[in-house]
Amino acid sequence: MRNQEDDTIKKRPKIHLNTLFYMAWRNLTSKKLRSFLTIAGIVVGIGSIAFLISFGLGLQKLVTDNVIGDKSIKTIEITSPNSKIIKLNDTAVNKIRRFPHIEKVGVEYSFPSSVALKGGGIDSVIYGVDQTFQDLTTLNLLEGRLLQKNDNRSALVSLSALRGIGVTDPKKAVGQEIEIVVPLQLADSEADELRDTFKVVGVIDSDQNNEIFVPSAVFDVAGVPTYKQVKVTIDDTSNIPTLRKQIESNGFLTNSPIDTLEQINQLFKFFNIILAGFGGIGIIVAILGMFNTLTISLLERTKEIGLMITLGGRKRDMRRLFMIEAVLLSLIGVFIGMFGSFIASRVINELVNQNAAQRVNERFEIFSLPLWLIAALTAFMLIVGLIVAYFPARRAQKISPIDALRRE
Repeated sequence: MRNQEDDTIKKRPKIHLNTLFYMAWRNLTSKKLRSFLTIAGIVVGIGSIAFLISFGLGLQKLVTDNVIGDKSIKTIEITSPNSKIIKLNDTAVNKIRRFPHIEKVGVEYSFPSSVALKGGGIDSVIYGVDQTFQDLTTLNLLEGRLLQKNDNRSALVSLSALRGIGVTDPKKAVGQEIEIVVPLQLADSEADELRDTFKVVGVIDSDQNNEIFVPSAVFDVAGVPTYKQVKVTIDDTSNIPTLRKQIESNGFLTNSPIDTLEQINQLFKFFNIILAGFGGIGIIVAILGMFNTLTISLLERTKEIGLMITLGGRKRDMRRLFMIEAVLLSLIGVFIGMFGSFIASRVINELVNQNAAQRVNERFEIFSLPLWLIAALTAFMLIVGLIVAYFPARRAQKISPIDALRRE
């Protein structure tokens, strides 16, 4: 008898999907408080995890931008562990130029020095750079211009160095002449000292050191034989490991922004997992709330489901009905949760920027809500909703119309 009943039900036409959506929506709106509490749980769960992960991603991007800056991850920095034994000179640089995959090579000299203007002098660090090295270095220009190819006695001076010699207005510094003294006794150069007057052509924002940049030709003329550092760019980041091994096999040390980037990514990987874990607590509460709502709904509608099957509904449609209810709950909760997370992150970011406006000139973002995160959380919640709905939906599919109608 039961098999005949099941065969008869299977032959019935299925309920149209639009009708199932209408029935699911009607059921959710008929139990407003229960649906509201369930959706609120999803909103809190999804909103909190989206808020926390977007904070982690935004902080990661902020740290990366500040540490890496405008440096290309295709750049490799080369230094010598001992300039007396392993010389980073023109011979070494020309050899490096011939390595495969290298596109540009820039050189830098570096020495302690002193700089003076109208009697006021301070200790400083002077860098002699060629045009390529300057292009590969992040310099925040405040006034004037950067060094150019045909410059000779020109200098870029940091803001901190200007303040040290009594100049507070960067605009007034451009065009003035400063005296620079560089001791070269330990550099094996032809001259014991470099003493000359340089014209300030630009001012850079650097509060770390009293930095001064001059053309590398200044030290070439002085006969300085070795460089402090060489920067090279390569055609593709995938060639960095091989090229670094090749350079290091010649006794030199290498460093690349990609090292720092990997360390930052590794650190924030664990940080984001921890944040997601805190947000996951809200998701667990939302899952339990959804399961409770669908189970109670099933118990309350057992007779209704039995009547629907008796009047022509298929058991498979009863399962689809509960699945659709779970999808509606998930979508509404995800939409409101994401929107709330976005608004909260915008408000907090604006407040932080307003408080930091007196100390920081540029705006910054401490939250990042990329599209892939929105898509991932939406897909995750839909899948979880369907899994949670599977058990009450399966029970609804197995309801016998005779037993259901007999209950009341």
